[in-house]
Amino acid sequence: MLNPEDIAKEVATLRQRLAGPKLTLADVTACGQAANRLAEAAEAAAQPVERIALAGDTTLDLLAQAVACALLQEGMLARIFVAPIGTGTQQILDSGSDLHAFRPGMVLLVPDWRSAIAPLPTDSMAAAAAADAAQIDMYRSLWGTLTARRYRVLQQTLVPPPWTLRGVADRRSPASVVRRVEALNEALIDASDGQVTWLEADRMAAQVGLHAWSAPRFHHAAKLGFDPRFLVDYLPWFRGAWRAATGRAKKVLVVDLDDTLWGGTIGDLGVDAVALGPAHGAAGEAFASWQDYLAMLGRRGVILAVCSKNAPEHALAGFDHPHAALRRDDFASCVCSWDDKATGLRRIAAELSLGVDALVFADDNPAETALVRQVLPEVETVDLGVDPAQFVQRLEAGHWFDLQALTEADLHRRAAYAGRRLALETRTSTADLSSYLSGLQMAGRLDPALVKDLPRIAQLELKTNQFNLTTRRYSQAELATFAAREDRLLLTFSLRDRFANHGLTAAIVAAAEGDTLRIDSWVMSCRIFSRSAEQFIIVRLAELARSRGIGTLIGEYAPTARNDVVADLYPRLGFSPSGSGGLWLRPLDRPLDDLACWIAVESDPATHLDSNG
Repeated sequence: MLNPEDIAKEVATLRQRLAGPKLTLADVTACGQAANRLAEAAEAAAQPVERIALAGDTTLDLLAQAVACALLQEGMLARIFVAPIGTGTQQILDSGSDLHAFRPGMVLLVPDWRSAIAPLPTDSMAAAAAADAAQIDMYRSLWGTLTARRYRVLQQTLVPPPWTLRGVADRRSPASVVRRVEALNEALIDASDGQVTWLEADRMAAQVGLHAWSAPRFHHAAKLGFDPRFLVDYLPWFRGAWRAATGRAKKVLVVDLDDTLWGGTIGDLGVDAVALGPAHGAAGEAFASWQDYLAMLGRRGVILAVCSKNAPEHALAGFDHPHAALRRDDFASCVCSWDDKATGLRRIAAELSLGVDALVFADDNPAETALVRQVLPEVETVDLGVDPAQFVQRLEAGHWFDLQALTEADLHRRAAYAGRRLALETRTSTADLSSYLSGLQMAGRLDPALVKDLPRIAQLELKTNQFNLTTRRYSQAELATFAAREDRLLLTFSLRDRFANHGLTAAIVAAAEGDTLRIDSWVMSCRIFSRSAEQFIIVRLAELARSRGIGTLIGEYAPTARNDVVADLYPRLGFSPSGSGGLWLRPLDRPLDDLACWIAVESDPATHLDSNG
């Protein structure tokens, strides 16, 4: 039997092979087989292992090897169960099946258009609608069965056939296969309502080329849904979906400046001479388009930062260029110094109160990205190359920031971080913490969650690692259930200050148990740390508990590798240890005036923070 040290060495070797720039099918199959063997050894040695089940309408053994490799690239070992072809529905609905005996943490569903789209008369819109409704009902049943067991569900969209029969005529026919595949994909995504994480297999196949991806000879020979040579292309798509499902999507894109946001060295050339905009030919237009793309990422909630070896007074002048789509305020952090990039990335993570594993670093200089990979392997790196026209494609290939849905928080995050930066700048000129917090003029609310809040709360549950007391990670469907129960409280905290509307930045799930109210889950965004929000929340929660005749608050802390920042939270809030594992008590028969707080109660409901920033 392999010991943990041997397993770690073999994993490192496999990850190094999978990190090569020119992966092949042989790499994926060999590493996938080795990964499953190591996962079995790791499980026998009581080490953590992901357990993933695959079920679908085609042969999935090769796909299982790709899944194992994708998890290896993420630093995880995975044991894979593959349901026999075409038995997925039975395996899921039968509580005694091999799939359920395997006890997966995640189930990947891989449907095929040949099974999902039955032949219909080409002009029968009603028949097409009825067939699609039957498919949706069937999948709702599968999703409900899986989520009831707390399995995460990841499902691939249907890939359409490569043929079109009669061209535009089939696009216009409601019962044609091509149109029905597209319609069914959209209907299933809409119907999943937070229960499913989607892998866009249709878009991936379109990028590869439908005829190449869906080569019929592989289906006829082995019931494969794709040409195996494209398993390498599948890896980043699966990784992006897996990160979205497990709350590991990257949060921050850090970019260099010279030859990354514009062409040339701004300190040597000056602002007017760097390549940016149509006056500088194709390269200038490509850099301008790249900045447009980054600005769109920022507007969709990706935190932007700069890490550049440069003098600040020269570097930041580039944002004043008339063709710059990005301005200084678009960046939550700008580190311009002559330190190495790894040091700069550590500073950025510290400024944003995030771990370095939340960062993706993009640079045109391969020596810089190589240094970061060596010194900070937790940071994902993107070698942009020398052609700015390819920068977007090179960044997108990693699927670092894939999400399943945009919340209001995502859309307002840029403004919230700009306000956070201004607040921190104010702190440096303030004599003491009390004066600083008072000067922020903060106002907050603790309210019962509304239906519209559920996607944001689920996002916090999934993504929050530091201020997360129990890391139970409830899904949107589970949160909706809590909101409807009399013995549960689902509460949201929203905050604004004089610089920004931070919106919905914390959430609590609490359980009424006799004369006590137990805080079952408490998550809070890192950007409002150390602002007395936790004191505000406990005071308001205590008032709510008293109104229900409850005499004691119970807090629970389950330590993880990431949440030590809240290890002393409950003692700081006046709770006493209960004597049993991780529980803390605060009787409500004594006043709460020991909890110093600089946040006023939001008095005007019209200013309630719907932006969820």
